[in-house]
Amino acid sequence: MPSAGAVCPPLIVPIRKHLQGLSTQKIDTSTLIEIKTPDCRLYFTSDGTKPSPFQRKVGGKEVTFKYIGPFTLKSGKRIIKAIAVSRDGLRESDVITKQFTVEDVGRPSDSGRSSSDTTDYTSFFETTDYDTSSTLKSTSKYTKTKPRTISRRNTSPKRTTSPLRKSASFNKTPKEAWAASSGTIYDGLDTSSGGAFDGQSTPPIPDGPFNPTNYAGTQINVWGAPPGAWPGLTTNGNNVSLGAPCLANPYTTQYGYLTEQMIGNCNPQNRHVTVGDLRKLMNKDQEEKPEVPALPPPQPPQQKIEYPTYKDPPLNAVSPGNGDFKENILHIYAHMLEQAKQNKDFRLRVSEPKLGKMLEAQFEDEGDGYKITVVMGKPGVPRGSIRKPPKVETKKKSPPSNTNGKPKKKETPPPSKKSDPYFAMETEDLQTEGTVKPYEKFNAEQDAEVLRNAMKGLGTDEEAIINVLPYRSNPQRQEIVTTYKTMFGKDLVEDLKSELSGNFLSTCKALLMAPAEYDATLLRKAIKGLGTDEDVLIEVLCTRSNAQIKEIIRMYKKKFNKDLEKDIIGDTSGHLKRLLVALVQANRSDSTEVDRNKAVQDARALLEAGEKKWGTDESRFNVILVSRSYPQLRATFEEYKKLSKKDIEETLKSEMSGDLLRGMLTIVRCVKDKASHFARQLQKTMKGMGTDDDTLVRICVSRCEIDMVQIKEAFQNLTSQTLEQYIADDISGDYRNIILSLVTGGPAPEAASKSGKAFVEAVKNKTEEELDEEVRMETENIQEDPTMTPYENFNAEEDAEALRKAMKGFGTDEDAIIKVMGYRSMDQRLEIVKTFKTMFGKDLISELKSETSGGFRQLLVGLCMSAPDFDAMNLNKAIKGLGTDEQVLVEIICTRSNDQIKEFKASYKTMYNKELDADVAGDTSGHFKRLLISLLQANRDESKEFDRNKAKQDAQALYEAGEKKWGTDESRFNVILIQRSYAQLRATFQEYAKLANKDIEDTLKSEMSGDLLKGMLAVVRCIRSKATHFATELHKAMKGLGTDDDRLCRVLVSRCEVDMVQIKEEFQKNFKQTLGMFIADDVSGDYKKLALALIRDEAAGGGGGTKKEKKDIMFDIYFYISHVLLLYLYIIFYYITIHMYLRCQQPNILIEFIILQAIRSYNLRKKNLQN
Repeated sequence: MPSAGAVCPPLIVPIRKHLQGLSTQKIDTSTLIEIKTPDCRLYFTSDGTKPSPFQRKVGGKEVTFKYIGPFTLKSGKRIIKAIAVSRDGLRESDVITKQFTVEDVGRPSDSGRSSSDTTDYTSFFETTDYDTSSTLKSTSKYTKTKPRTISRRNTSPKRTTSPLRKSASFNKTPKEAWAASSGTIYDGLDTSSGGAFDGQSTPPIPDGPFNPTNYAGTQINVWGAPPGAWPGLTTNGNNVSLGAPCLANPYTTQYGYLTEQMIGNCNPQNRHVTVGDLRKLMNKDQEEKPEVPALPPPQPPQQKIEYPTYKDPPLNAVSPGNGDFKENILHIYAHMLEQAKQNKDFRLRVSEPKLGKMLEAQFEDEGDGYKITVVMGKPGVPRGSIRKPPKVETKKKSPPSNTNGKPKKKETPPPSKKSDPYFAMETEDLQTEGTVKPYEKFNAEQDAEVLRNAMKGLGTDEEAIINVLPYRSNPQRQEIVTTYKTMFGKDLVEDLKSELSGNFLSTCKALLMAPAEYDATLLRKAIKGLGTDEDVLIEVLCTRSNAQIKEIIRMYKKKFNKDLEKDIIGDTSGHLKRLLVALVQANRSDSTEVDRNKAVQDARALLEAGEKKWGTDESRFNVILVSRSYPQLRATFEEYKKLSKKDIEETLKSEMSGDLLRGMLTIVRCVKDKASHFARQLQKTMKGMGTDDDTLVRICVSRCEIDMVQIKEAFQNLTSQTLEQYIADDISGDYRNIILSLVTGGPAPEAASKSGKAFVEAVKNKTEEELDEEVRMETENIQEDPTMTPYENFNAEEDAEALRKAMKGFGTDEDAIIKVMGYRSMDQRLEIVKTFKTMFGKDLISELKSETSGGFRQLLVGLCMSAPDFDAMNLNKAIKGLGTDEQVLVEIICTRSNDQIKEFKASYKTMYNKELDADVAGDTSGHFKRLLISLLQANRDESKEFDRNKAKQDAQALYEAGEKKWGTDESRFNVILIQRSYAQLRATFQEYAKLANKDIEDTLKSEMSGDLLKGMLAVVRCIRSKATHFATELHKAMKGLGTDDDRLCRVLVSRCEVDMVQIKEEFQKNFKQTLGMFIADDVSGDYKKLALALIRDEAAGGGGGTKKEKKDIMFDIYFYISHVLLLYLYIIFYYITIHMYLRCQQPNILIEFIILQAIRSYNLRKKNLQN
């Protein structure tokens, strides 16, 4: 079935001049209707049914007609529905409907016609520019035919456009070419009942809503009438007689242009012309022409413009550059075409408008990419003629003091168009930006398959669900719901209900509703049952625009078959009821103009209704706050503050209370700054003990596609803490992950598409050329961004002096050490180590070890060493002593390049006077030992070239060594994974997925185990994405109870000057929290400060009085009170028990012993809880 919406819909246009005051839908029976769209086949119906291009006949009657040219309609109301289908028949457009009111122009009488009119049967209809290929048209027009001078010169005639016929210009109304008399004669039988010409008439015209015409001029007997039934046509065997005398016919006979030319060249003596004569006339060469009066020389025919056909430029990964601007522009053009093919939203937006010439073009280097800005002209609209929307009259809050001295981030202009029309109905067209945006590589069928696999079988893959739903826009999620039901015959929401629970389920259900449906559901849930949730009513009705409220009312009626206003009246009372009912009317002014005089009057009215009145006139507040526009209300609040010397919020708090106060305050705060209002509401949901999960879900789901970016900024200004930190501290589990995904936003995780079933499906649906391009793109030199960069004003002696001063005397100044060691590059730190020993005769590493402890000391020691020495030290630590830390061997040996392996092997030899190969061989065994020894040879091919045929051979070898074999040939995996280049292995993984219908990682998990499996997986994952691999290692080091400090320190020190920026990005994509937040929650003290400095996320550590610290204080209070009571119970229990059974003669000594045991138990329990 063709995919709808992929072809530009057709236009249905009546061909006539525009008449002032006349509707475009009102035409007459002589008006031609044209349907047009470029490069498509057109089909239409005229009875109001949907056109079916592939089933044009219904019950033997043709209902859907193929459009070939303009046509006319019969009188009455006619509904034309048209559809466009691509030439290949694979795509079709939306159905376009247009209704016409067709008036009958009437028939002329015999008295109104001259004799020449009644006998001119061979005149032709004037044609228009639109009838070059039409099949159904009629242009009946009663005009006297003028004698023509026919030239025998075979020149191309030039068609003229018929002027619009007006009834006022003729004393008679034109008639249709298809019109018939009221009676017919067949085989000499007269069936007329009056009104016939000389007792005879033309054959009947079949019934139908539109009038067929013979435009080609070769098919005179259109409806198959018997010979002799049509005027101007007689037959004699195989001979055709044209222009023979016949009975008077009041209507002109319709011929095509070629027929008219042939008739003009025929014998005027009305002799019979055979088909052979006609052929001779058409094929006859130019003969000598008789002398004719000299005619003006004909104008030379206008030469046709030949447009060159362009081929799409090749889609290359990198443009040539080097001053070749043409090739660079073609490179941009090729990728723009590819983007349009892949992104449906972009394609539709670009194809819709008519673009003018280019007005502006800018090219900027943004460091991590190039930004190209192009401004195209809008036809008919001069540049700068449209006024931009006025700026919002709100006071900007002063940002918090910048203690770190960092430059402020540049504010990026938000997108102007929202993903859903409901989101675009906001009260004011402000510059807001959501965190959830349409997914560029969206595929509804693939997402539905992922969700189905996540819920199929035992257990549920919540991570797969989280990787899909929060990273798709609302229209995309609605399409997933529809596709899921189409593919599997099940309702997605019902399947989620059976697999999930709690707040995680509530969030998923909310995401799968349309915005208006979600708001309507919230209101219904707040109203039905015992009691009413006034907070929900206030939040929804007081923060939505007129258009949104109307859409909510419509959806409420459609879904629940109830009237929202009546339900509100039945469940509320007093002034709150009046406020909500007034808001439901959706009658607030949408004007952007501000009337200062009216603002002063309203401010005085509010003052007199509140502060200056005994009591409060709530109705006056209701009238002004509900009916005035937002800009007008802002001006009113300013005038009110001038008159009252108080803010409007203070007045409301002193004059009102309860639900009415909350409703009025909500309106006022939304007028001032809607983002700040929702930020305040989010803080309330998580403030103190417990969480208001319903409000948290409600705000995050409803605002994530509108203004969540602005809400996050307002939240940080309000609490001096990020919203992500607040959420991470307050909730947990999958519920926390999906909420953080909505709040954080950003691109969807692509790890699933690089491995597993998604990778297999993606590979199977691509050609070899696409796979080759993918390998080349992944093999390109990826710019690795470190967080640790050289310090600009570096001075080794000053830094060494600062470190000496920090460790001198009693105590240690850890902040001074962090300030130096956490902000110097490796080369600068090594120079500091040398300078320190030169200046003070002491080893810096030994001094740091003596002054610090724990993870803080591990980080400092690692920072004082070069990268090869640090790797060598960790390898020696993993090997020496009893047992072996295989995790360290895998992490270092399986992830380093050839040069890095050679360097740390040399450092190992220098530092410990041992061969690393021998030590590894002595402490490991089996296939794991062979894997490590092979890697230590540093003999991997590091070229960027790959051979697709060799990849197929290696994939076949791996398949036969694993899946196809009883047991596993580990040596074959070892040979291929250790020797081949990264580019070659990426191609091999693609071919293996196509061959085995299984990802290489899944094969390794099913064929191997233990340390060998860890080593093989580390190699494969580093080939695919080294940043993702180390992000996973950091997560493993901190997840669950306790922290693997050794692993955390190893990764932070070894990667902070390599690719820590990419690791942070991958960590946030895959685990829904920033790396800084994870570290801040897992470690503490100076260890946390230095770790955050290494990843340049010092803000994640928070400041004094944060929510987390307040929770810690509350926990300590609870902890000590409970343990004092527990200590008291211990004393009583031991005393009574032992006294009763032993009847001890020295109870004082026994009591002291019991107290000591209780205190020891208390300290031990406290230490365990803290750990």
